[in-house]
Amino acid sequence: EEFGCLLNRDHDGSYSVRNFGGHSYPRSVFCGDETGHEMMIGLRREILRTGIKHLDEVMAVKLLVEDGSAAGAVCWDIGKGVFYSIAARTIVLATGDAAGIWPSNSERQRGDGIALALRVGAELVDMEFIQYHPTHCWWPFGVRGSVSESFRAEGGRLLNSLGERFMQEYEPQQMELATRDRISVCIYREILEGRGAPHGGIFASVAHLPTQQIEKRLPVILQKYLNFGIDIRKDPIEIRPQPHYFCGGVKINGGAQTSVQGLYAAGAVSGGVHGANRLGSNSLIDILVFGEIAGRNAAQETLRARKPFQANRESIELEIARIEGLRTTAKKSPVDLPHLRRKHIEMMDRHMGVLRNATGLKTMLTEIARTKSEDLSNIALRDSSREYNFELRDALELFFRLEIEEASTQAALLREESRGCHFREDFPTRDDSRWLSNIFFRKVNGDLQQEVRAVRHSLVSMDQFPEYAQSNSPWHGYTG
Repeated sequence: EEFGCLLNRDHDGSYSVRNFGGHSYPRSVFCGDETGHEMMIGLRREILRTGIKHLDEVMAVKLLVEDGSAAGAVCWDIGKGVFYSIAARTIVLATGDAAGIWPSNSERQRGDGIALALRVGAELVDMEFIQYHPTHCWWPFGVRGSVSESFRAEGGRLLNSLGERFMQEYEPQQMELATRDRISVCIYREILEGRGAPHGGIFASVAHLPTQQIEKRLPVILQKYLNFGIDIRKDPIEIRPQPHYFCGGVKINGGAQTSVQGLYAAGAVSGGVHGANRLGSNSLIDILVFGEIAGRNAAQETLRARKPFQANRESIELEIARIEGLRTTAKKSPVDLPHLRRKHIEMMDRHMGVLRNATGLKTMLTEIARTKSEDLSNIALRDSSREYNFELRDALELFFRLEIEEASTQAALLREESRGCHFREDFPTRDDSRWLSNIFFRKVNGDLQQEVRAVRHSLVSMDQFPEYAQSNSPWHGYTG
């Protein structure tokens, strides 16, 4: 709020709060149905107000590490078509997750930061857990994008082609406010059993709610559909589950530190924060909490650290030569990049989506191995320019994508149970006796290695956080 964000308030001036899926009581503050956007604008405004230096349209292509510690990064300025090597005592990764390697609306989130960290020795965790948001706009095509969970939080209903609130059969207690993974599985079952909407989705409706409530609490969704001639105050909409949030990522500790000295991570690029299934609204809290922790700790370490390393000039030049080779080298058997990318998106949705089984996961791993051995060296670019070469950007992201695909599919095949947003048709139940564990990945001499570690249980007391233990703190006395 100090940065200018506007949050909904009730008539008495207190914060408005609502339930999201899986919540046991209303605890999410919000700004209509665009809370994340409002926070983003507030943070951006603060960056501009304080004059923080930033580089726009710059893509990190390699992290620099010397003697096991962060030393900087190699970056490509997409707009100017030049390369930078940036020296740094510490690095904070805040690149978002890898949901974009599935058919997601988070298109730019293709796992760059996760793959960059993996390549320099950082551990990854929870790579099998991709959360499908149950309510993405499905029809008409032009309106596609996420329907905020506020749609259901305000009382929206899910209906099959028979007009039935089918969640009554699956989750009679929580109904449409069950967890996202559970609702996604139920929707898929309704569609597969022939009770879906005309274009392959399922119906969602708020037409039973008061008009004033819809206009005040769901203004963005209302206007979005009005632009396409659909009035949600009167008619249902057609939705379908789509990939939304990747619970996996770079393993961090409570200080937002990775396993590489001087390398920190915050937000969706990090793994282990939400476990097997993120509850709605928690990612926005994650961004703010761990962003502050990562920034503070990185700044303190920077002040303590010696001067930046003189990064290995040869490794920088090799990375630049690799990228330039993609742009300029002719290929004997050229591979069409857009076709290859689309193929992998569709295969990840089919084999690594809501419903999984061993056969599909093995098929996915076979395709990943084939792509790495046959296609990567023959990617053909039609655009050889240096500036705004988005085809080159997509080619670089393909290398990142394959790192994420391989770790995610290996973890999903190894975890022979269903837990959180990982659902195996051939192992539909949760198995704590074998799988109350995390699967970790790291690269050793260029090879991806995995390790299973049992989950450690501990009880957290607020006495461990003296800054919140004062008597005037809202957390005073909390021992949960």
